[in-house]
Amino acid sequence: MKKYLFIITLGMICISCTGVRNNHPVPIMQVNENLYLNTPSSYPLQFVGGSIFIPEWGYRGIAIYRRTNFGDANDFGVYDLCCPNHVQENCGTLVLKDNLYAQCPCDDQEFLLFDGQALDGVSAWGLLDYKVGYDGVSLTISN
Repeated sequence: MKKYLFIITLGMICISCTGVRNNHPVPIMQVNENLYLNTPSSYPLQFVGGSIFIPEWGYRGIAIYRRTNFGDANDFGVYDLCCPNHVQENCGTLVLKDNLYAQCPCDDQEFLLFDGQALDGVSAWGLLDYKVGYDGVSLTISN
């Protein structure tokens, strides 16, 4: 009897863990793009601390930030530049500041581009991040 109860409980846990849930307030826009780091527009990403903004990708554009130089996908952080506190407002598009932060014009909330987390402020959410692949020459950004 205990064996069956264990199996049923384990099955219920497995069922509840399947599926992808995204409760992030920023809508997910389909992104599947390649970015070559040897192009002039991507030059800042060749160095740690460099960032670029691509307004055509994502919900309100994306920021790509070079975190480290280890030669793998973890070198880069890729985030949507929609403020999670002001998704429906016109002022909710973040502005890059000092290659390290993104700031919301609505309430001056700042987000760190290194990991997308909110700095001192009222946001319960960090920035919506995207998956990134890196082959040493180009980035593949997707969701």
